[in-house]
Amino acid sequence: MAEFKWQSLNGRVQMAEFKSQSSNRRVQIAEFKSQSSNRRVQIAEFKSQSSNRRVQIAEFKSQSSNRRV
Repeated sequence: MAEFKWQSLNGRVQMAEFKSQSSNRRVQIAEFKSQSSNRRVQIAEFKSQSSNRRVQIAEFKSQSSNRRV
């Protein structure tokens, strides 16, 4: 799992930084693209800048009253 923090603009996810528990590297900056306008479940794809791995697809649920996970 990863810890997400994102900045919202007009209800859309613009940028987010996450910490991977699998590695103790520095906080990576990821660019998110929200594919859903529904605030319950958002599907985002992000590219890691620290490594040139394949684009991973992350699915996360946001709280209704709080946008932080």
